[in-house]
This record gives sequence, C-alpha cells and structure tokens, in this order.
Amino acid sequence: MTNKNIKQILNKLEDHEKRIRVLEVGKSKADGQLTTHVDVQKQLTLAELIRGKSFKAGQEKVAVIVGYYEKILHKEAVKEADIKEGWKKGKFDGKYSPNLLARAIKDGLVRNIDGSLDLSQTGEKFFENFLKLNVGVNQTGSQK
Repeated sequence: MTNKNIKQILNKLEDHEKRIRVLEVGKSKADGQLTTHVDVQKQLTLAELIRGKSFKAGQEKVAVIVGYYEKILHKEAVKEADIKEGWKKGKFDGKYSPNLLARAIKDGLVRNIDGSLDLSQTGEKFFENFLKLNVGVNQTGSQK
C-alpha cells in the first residue's frame, strides 16, 4: 500500500466517524437547534394521506390537496399548478379539471386571494376532520 492509499482510507474512516457521531449525538440545524435521530419523523405523502378514503365530490379532493400543501408542507402560497401536481402525486382517479377548483371556491372550502389559494374556515374544519379520520396522523403530517 502506498501512502496515498493509506491517506484515502484514513479520510474515509474519519468521515464515517463523523457520520456516526451525528447519528449518536445529534447535529445542529440551520437555526442552531439540536436534532437527534428521535426528532426525525417521516413526512407523510399526499398519496399516503388519501389512501383508502372516499370523497363525495371533486371539490373535496381539491380542498385536501390545498390543505396538504398549506397545513402539512407549510407552503405559504398554493397555486393552481400545485393542485394539478398534487392531483398526480395523490394518484386521484380521473383528470384534474379547473371546474373542481371553481366549485371548491363556490362551496366555501377554498379561498382565492390574488391567485394564491388557501383553505377557508369551512375548509380548515373539513381538513381537520379529514385528518382525524386518518388514524395515526397528526397536524404536522407526520405518522405516529
């Protein structure tokens, strides 16, 4: 073995030791708080959230998508493009239609403020009830 090979091996070992320390002790987040492996929770996907659920109408599906982006992913400005993407990621039956968004707004589940969508108070109640029906899901979207 050459000195170059030995240095490479030692560098790899040092890197592995750092990774192990991070897992055992914790690592600092960008805000300076400490996180450990206990703090890490699996983020719930939209497909997992809706799996096995039935909806009365397409506007409820739109409300769940908006609620997912707003409440679980903490996205401040949900756009119609997000709903289209959520429809695909959620693996909803059929195609997304802009009429569903219009109906969700008309039914008072979703608000449209200058092109930015969010849940209305009625929509928030609907989304809370929807989450309650999902046993083992908390408000942050993590699985218990």
